[in-house]
Amino acid sequence: MFVARCIGVSLAVFVLVYAALSFAVSRGWRFLLTAWKPRLATSSADLLFSLRMAPLAISVGVTLLFTLPSFLWLEPRSTDEAIGAAPLVLGAACLLLFTLGMVRAGAAQFRTSRAMAEWLEGGSVMEAGAKVPVVRTRNAPGLTVAGVRSPKVFVSEATMAALTPAELRTAVRHELSHVRRYDNLKKLLFRFAVFPGMAELQRQWSETTEIAADDAAVSNRREALDLAAALIKVSRLGPMESSPTLAIGLLHSSTALSARIERLFGWGTVQAPQARSSWWYSLPAGAGAVILVALTYNAALLRMHALTEWLVR
Repeated sequence: MFVARCIGVSLAVFVLVYAALSFAVSRGWRFLLTAWKPRLATSSADLLFSLRMAPLAISVGVTLLFTLPSFLWLEPRSTDEAIGAAPLVLGAACLLLFTLGMVRAGAAQFRTSRAMAEWLEGGSVMEAGAKVPVVRTRNAPGLTVAGVRSPKVFVSEATMAALTPAELRTAVRHELSHVRRYDNLKKLLFRFAVFPGMAELQRQWSETTEIAADDAAVSNRREALDLAAALIKVSRLGPMESSPTLAIGLLHSSTALSARIERLFGWGTVQAPQARSSWWYSLPAGAGAVILVALTYNAALLRMHALTEWLVR
């Protein structure tokens, strides 16, 4: 009974924190993005991804660092106290949420693996020994990077024929930047972290990460014009074909295509500013948070246990 109550209470707290934070993010992400005003597209994409995944990360942290220890430390093991209706209902909702997320993520991985197998049929690797293989194939839609664990860049024969070597090199660099930023893995995490009302945030992330990939692919005006020409030529090959979830095409989103092309044509003669690693800026805040938690940890466990006792009743 003790183990059952521990699991029920932990799942209940998790789903309550996750639902509250997810609702707040789904309603407030535009305000936070406007208030923060990141200067670089990579920073905007990182901020949107962090906001999308924050409810899941914080919920896991609260459950593992506070809920579970408070129950194990303060709850008597010999009590015959019943689990209670609220933890049962909330725990069942949490398990349903986990199950739905795993099904969605598994289905996305399955569809992507099946599509990649079809694209590899009759394909040929253009550069042997490359860390991320670039495969020439008949079946892939335009220029696409697919996969999470072993990503590959697929180039259709029609795209190969339409682009000049310089345009193709720049377009491939665009796709490789998605690999370096683990964008398909992020999309897999989006599939797992289920919550309604997040579609617009994810669409904004998708468009912003395309601009970030454009910035990573070019370093001067000549390359910017090559990438813009590649976008125009690939768009003229025909309507965009649908890709599996864990794949990102050069024309991943048609809504931002004109803005991307206009931005590339306006590229200055001076090299565009590149994203700098800014994780160390958060070190003081992170260190302060760790010290605060350490100083108030016992009191926090007592308050969490009181909260879970109220929940059980």
